[in-house]
Amino acid sequence: MENEEIIAITAKDILDARGKSASCILTFGADLIPNGLTEAVGKLIEEKFITHLATTGAALIDDFEVARGAAASLKDDLRLINMAIAVGSFKGYGMGESVAKVISSGRLEIPSGEELDAVLESDAAPADLSAAAELRSKLPVYGTGTIEIDFPGREESLMYVAEKASVPFTIHPQFGLDDYFVDPGCSFAAVGRTAESDFLCFVNSVYNLEEGVYLSVGSSVASPMIFEKALSMSQNVRIQRGCRMTGHKLVIVDLAESRWDWMKNGEPPETRPEYYLRYCKSFSRAAAKSMYYVSADNREFFYHLMRELDIK
Repeated sequence: MENEEIIAITAKDILDARGKSASCILTFGADLIPNGLTEAVGKLIEEKFITHLATTGAALIDDFEVARGAAASLKDDLRLINMAIAVGSFKGYGMGESVAKVISSGRLEIPSGEELDAVLESDAAPADLSAAAELRSKLPVYGTGTIEIDFPGREESLMYVAEKASVPFTIHPQFGLDDYFVDPGCSFAAVGRTAESDFLCFVNSVYNLEEGVYLSVGSSVASPMIFEKALSMSQNVRIQRGCRMTGHKLVIVDLAESRWDWMKNGEPPETRPEYYLRYCKSFSRAAAKSMYYVSADNREFFYHLMRELDIK
């Protein structure tokens, strides 16, 4: 099946999903933001075609840098990201939400040592005590008080657009892969705690994927890995409730060439090079109602999709 036909089918499926209040999840790799697609994806969010965005820690940095615009300084911004995550962890936010709220407000408020000590001396839940203790240990690096932050490119930030639209934007980091891990202000505990919240949020959206659409664009490792775990968890709950999910639809977009029709022919034999497109194989085993692979640059895919959805 040609790309144009698949994209036309995808647009119809997205419209159907919106009409049925089903999830339409976009999971994307780090190239999407440097490729200048924030405006296009932002319009999909504003038109309520996308109900959840998910990506890696690398894309979080890219989006934060876009929001910072001319004020961007990678060294300073990595510290700000780590501070936002640690404060967000203390407040019970997910990783994406922690950073998005800082972009939206233009400020970062760090509690004083006295405030955190009061929490530590209270009968708060163990998880809250742990988050407070971790943030308290970072105060010598962070300082305390309110930090005003300039975000001249805020309107171009996907996190900002998603926050305004109340659309979840979840981050799924892998320890050691992203630049903010080398900053002395990084709290690995806070990263883990906020990433857990984001993953469970992602699972909830996957649970609502019946008759919905899952778009995996340029993420050959993280997207299939988090999806298969989230699908397993949500499907197990559905089965216990007597409502197994069978109507989810998958669209995979990447650059690798493939002449194999995954929808028509299923998994290819080992003699075909497509057999070794591991991400396609992972998705093809998800027992979806449909699964299409589009071999295309992500810019080409989104511009064609927007045309099919009649978005100017």
